[in-house]
Amino acid sequence: MNSLLESGVNIADIAKKYKDYDYWEIYHAVNDFSLIGKKRMITNRLNKLKKRETKEEKEKLIGEIKQQLDEIYDLSKKNGKKLIDINKVLSR
Repeated sequence: MNSLLESGVNIADIAKKYKDYDYWEIYHAVNDFSLIGKKRMITNRLNKLKKRETKEEKEKLIGEIKQQLDEIYDLSKKNGKKLIDINKVLSR
């Protein structure tokens, strides 16, 4: 599934191909993801955060937001390394 993602196939298409798995099972199993999807998740959690009243609810959402941001950072770092490697190959 990771190789499909790397070749440009999106998670929704992978889910159609592997019907035995739920979309979210695939999403959490792969090493790559859509940054726009992460942005939407974070935005939705921030909007929910405004409506939550208890400290526990807010802390849970803050933890989820932090996890999403950490994943974005890790992917960005990985992509940065890929770009450096691509540049090295192109510079030869």
